[in-house]
Amino acid sequence: MYDKIFDDMKSRMQPVLDLAETNKKAMEKLAAVQKDSMTEMVNASLEQFKALSQVKEPQAALDLQMKYYKDLESKMANSAEQSIAAITEAKEAFVAAVEEAAKKATAEVEGAVKKATGK
Repeated sequence: MYDKIFDDMKSRMQPVLDLAETNKKAMEKLAAVQKDSMTEMVNASLEQFKALSQVKEPQAALDLQMKYYKDLESKMANSAEQSIAAITEAKEAFVAAVEEAAKKATAEVEGAVKKATGK
C-alpha cells in the first residue's frame, strides 16, 4: 500500500522534477555563454590595448578603435543570440511539461468522474 502511495507521489512530482532539470540546464548554458562572452571581451580589450600602444598615427588609432567596436558588437550579438536560444529552449521544454501534466491530470479527473458516476 505504501509503495503504491510513494509511486503515485513520485509520478505526480515528476513534472516538477523535469522542470527543475530544465531550469538547471538553461542556467548552466546561460552561465557558460556569459563566461565565454566575458573572456572574449577581456582578451579583445587586452589585444586592443597592446595594438593601440604601438600606433603612431591618430587615424590608425581611430581605425583600430572602429574595428574593435565592430568586433565587440558582433560578439555581443552572438552572445545575445545564444542566450535567447537557451531561454527559448527552456521555455519550450517548460510548456511541453506543463501541457503533458495538464493532459495527464485531465485524464485522471475524467477517469475518476466516470468511475464515480458508473459510466
